Amino acid sequence: MKKNTAILIFVFVLALLIPSKALAQINYGIKGGINFTSFSYFQIGEISEAVNSYTGFNAGAVVKFKLPYGFAIQPELNYVSKGARFSGGAKVHLRTDYIELPVNIQIGLDLIMLRPYIAVTPYIGYAVSKDVSIENQSFNETFGWNQYNRFEYGIGIGGGVEFWRFQVSARYNWNIGNFTHFNTEGFTDPVTENVIKTINKGNFRGLEISVAFLFSANHNKKH
Repeated sequence: MKKNTAILIFVFVLALLIPSKALAQINYGIKGGINFTSFSYFQIGEISEAVNSYTGFNAGAVVKFKLPYGFAIQPELNYVSKGARFSGGAKVHLRTDYIELPVNIQIGLDLIMLRPYIAVTPYIGYAVSKDVSIENQSFNETFGWNQYNRFEYGIGIGGGVEFWRFQVSARYNWNIGNFTHFNTEGFTDPVTENVIKTINKGNFRGLEISVAFLFSANHNKKH
């Protein structure tokens, strides 16, 4: 809980640090894209070569506050689908969807037609949907929410480019902490039990690619 509280305080402090002058330079918009996620822990042995990436999606809304010296802060509110597939012996499909709040801290160059930038992105999220299947058999009731850490937090590193009203970005995200604490009792198949233990020791990570369309909040103002 201490780590979770620290992340929440950090995001709140970022919002307070936005200077009042930046309020005249606000862009808002919508975004969407795809995710290629896998798991951050790979057990040595059979399972280490059996974890495959999962293709999900992300969609949501963004608000960008332009700051001096090429900086910008861009909070977002997204629906994000993450997952992984385990195919060593037992075929396991794991998917979890989150309501996610990332805060992009950007620094870039304002060129005539383009704005390339790099960004560091702390984020928090809350799981709202899950799907666990083993050998195409659903285990959603066996693995209830009480065996998940529904609150997620992590960090992303990436960059992008803005041109006209579009923002194209790519970011690699790392969830921090353990994702689950599944109970392995009752599984007679040692491979399946091994996969479940692997899941308990890992968390999601992967590449996010997205495109945003931005509007100006002050396009009718005269300077």
